[in-house]
Amino acid sequence: MAAAMRTQLHASERASATPSTGRQGTADAAATHFSDLQPRDRIGSMSLYSAREAGTGRSVVLKVVDEAAPQFAHDALAREAKYLAMLGGHPHIVTLYQSTTLAEGREALVLEACPGSIVDAVRDQRLSVATSVSIAIKIAGALETLHRASLVHCAVRPQNILLTEFDEPVLADFSVTIRRDEDAFLGLHETTAHTAPELLLGEPATPATDVYALTSTVYEMVSGRAAYATYERESPAAISLRILAGGVRPIVAADIPLEVSDLLVWGMHPDPAERPPSAAWLAEELGRIEQKNGWLRTRMVTGEPKFLGRRRRRFFR
Repeated sequence: MAAAMRTQLHASERASATPSTGRQGTADAAATHFSDLQPRDRIGSMSLYSAREAGTGRSVVLKVVDEAAPQFAHDALAREAKYLAMLGGHPHIVTLYQSTTLAEGREALVLEACPGSIVDAVRDQRLSVATSVSIAIKIAGALETLHRASLVHCAVRPQNILLTEFDEPVLADFSVTIRRDEDAFLGLHETTAHTAPELLLGEPATPATDVYALTSTVYEMVSGRAAYATYERESPAAISLRILAGGVRPIVAADIPLEVSDLLVWGMHPDPAERPPSAAWLAEELGRIEQKNGWLRTRMVTGEPKFLGRRRRRFFR
């Protein structure tokens, strides 16, 4: 990806959010192992801090459960640690360095630090179609890897596709990820413009849920706005009603191939059974669009997570 995209992400990085109570306690508890702690963002009952790891000096992000958080937040962090450990090493999934407990007894994840996210990149202008398609193929490979492990991410959206120091997109925030053969539907998702209709209806999440959210995210990347754009102070109920009503408009622009628009609209079909059959299939179709338009071909990496005892890689070149 172009260096200009990284500059834009650095310039607009969301680093000013203030975590809830316990910030000083977290700083004191982490002081032995980390320095330069700065509040970065919040996700539900969890706080994110930028920090520097003592000894190695590398930049990291600490994800810490709030002191007064309910039990489900502690459970969510534990699940996130487990799933990220399963998927460790995938080039398009954020890296978990370690799971730890701070001196005050609060659980924390030590994560790869990324300078920005896709939401920063599309804040002022849309991304090129070729760049958006390339990102989509890479994230589809990450999702296919999850799905082969019976996992569903449940929170694919621009905020959760980060950009690493090497300008590579990585999927982040596994706090509401479920394992289909173990976890009941948790109902902990945040209602956003990219939430699949079945989640709003209280139905179980499936791989098609992630296909919907990925195509919705790419729709925003190439058009500059979400298919179901949200407005300041709009209630989750209003957003839900608009999504459930359906009716995604095709993207009409001279630089956007018709097959890209058609594929994205198809991916956001309200019926999960009517969407593209898998994340890998979606990536294959996007790869054919790259080839047809003479764009640089993107490599998709997918395989069996390590905990299944084997690992395969599949590439597009």
